[in-house]
Amino acid sequence: IKYLTEIRRLEKDLVEEWIAGGNIYEEKKHHNVVFVGRDADGIPRYAHCGGTGGIKYRGDVAGSDKSYGFCHRGEDNQLFVFEAAIDLMSYMDIHMDFETNKLALGMLSDAPLETFLEKHPQITSIRFCLDNDVPGRKATEELIEKYYSLGYEVEDCPPPKNYKDYNEWLVAVKLQ
Repeated sequence: IKYLTEIRRLEKDLVEEWIAGGNIYEEKKHHNVVFVGRDADGIPRYAHCGGTGGIKYRGDVAGSDKSYGFCHRGEDNQLFVFEAAIDLMSYMDIHMDFETNKLALGMLSDAPLETFLEKHPQITSIRFCLDNDVPGRKATEELIEKYYSLGYEVEDCPPPKNYKDYNEWLVAVKLQ
């Protein structure tokens, strides 16, 4: 909680809600934060670890199915897509958006997006909220082209140009 609220500047209520739902937990051995991706039935299928101390560590838990991602299921026809769970949560915090569908890919491949769309046929609109770095911009361009050709309404929704990702933007806003 301390890492997510003090370093990443996420609202404590938001973090506690994700913890209570079993979607975030602290890994015992190294104290990494773990983000859990579940299937449409709520069964854990994917987990990603991130270091919370001085050592930058990121990696998937052994046995994770990368065709699932960390997500927030809403009731509408929109889906907001992020690279990382922290950015998904930062977007929710910035926009106070708890209604729309959101998915963190955990990478730049769209395997989790394909799985999510297969299980949620009501989605007609995809908003790509990938990072403002070269890989994020390139992936956005490719994903927009692919999903537009599949008949989805698509939009590029990166954080403001001065920020690499949604969490960097959130931290800057909260430090002002």
